[in-house]
Amino acid sequence: MFSKVADRLVYGILAFSPENAFGSALHFFVYDVLKILFLLSVIIFSISFLRTYLQAQKVKAYIEKLPKLPAHFLAALFGAVTPFCSCSSVPIFIGFMEAKIPFGIAMSFLITSPLINEIALLVLAGVLGIKITCIYLVTGISIGMFGGFILEKLGCAQYLQDYLRLNTLQFAARSCSCASAPKETILLTMRIKSAWANTRELIRKIWLFILFGIGIGAFLHGYVPKEFFMEHMQAENIFAVPLAVIAGIPLYSDATTIIPIAEVLIQKGSAIGTVLVFMMAVVGLSLPEMVILAKVMKKELIIRYLLFMACSFILVGYFYNSIL
Repeated sequence: MFSKVADRLVYGILAFSPENAFGSALHFFVYDVLKILFLLSVIIFSISFLRTYLQAQKVKAYIEKLPKLPAHFLAALFGAVTPFCSCSSVPIFIGFMEAKIPFGIAMSFLITSPLINEIALLVLAGVLGIKITCIYLVTGISIGMFGGFILEKLGCAQYLQDYLRLNTLQFAARSCSCASAPKETILLTMRIKSAWANTRELIRKIWLFILFGIGIGAFLHGYVPKEFFMEHMQAENIFAVPLAVIAGIPLYSDATTIIPIAEVLIQKGSAIGTVLVFMMAVVGLSLPEMVILAKVMKKELIIRYLLFMACSFILVGYFYNSIL
């Protein structure tokens, strides 16, 4: 459906040729904008509606009572199904600390949350397929679980900011007013209204960044020769994976925004594993994210966090390239 609309607009009404660089780039832009914004709207609304039945305090209390391994898994899974970047994940992390949830379990959430969210996974599945999406999901959750475990074992809790415990648990309380109200008093229309309001608010916050990401992807699609990516980002280039991780550090984006760029890189012949770890580095290891994390972490913890994430991404990149 979206492809037909893009075809009619770009190749029909505007009369560009598919062989024309600008026409090809514009077609990519129109198609991805329609597809991604539609998917975002549907999924954000659906998840927001389901979250009106979720009480954050009960979820945290349940996680706290579990054995270590299941608790780390559920914390990472919770991070995967929350559509947050680091700036939104930090307040929830603070809430976990205030609720006296163990540091390592809270870190599993904090690591996984920017790497994976349900919106990005569905967009990724539509762009790159179910197989790659499932592998990305499993490895992302594994990084979160192992990261929380190892950072706790290294005693990194002592490197949280001193003022951390002065913060209050306000974010979770206001994240969904329906979740804290008695269920019998909540009408279906109230839940739908709350979900729609949340959908509009999230789309309003991120639409410009999505257009920016798609615009970069469209430029790469139309103007950057395929041979460039085949030469520098192939799996046979042993330095491609660490260089992709380094290249992601100056950038900042959420997982949804970076997916159109990843799509073009793969279409141009780049190794899938290299592109996926570039995505991970952009959303989980960027300098702007480190500035955000400095709100809750001292430099000793940030350095350990950086080293763990960089090493994990590099190892995962080589693993991806060996199986994909």
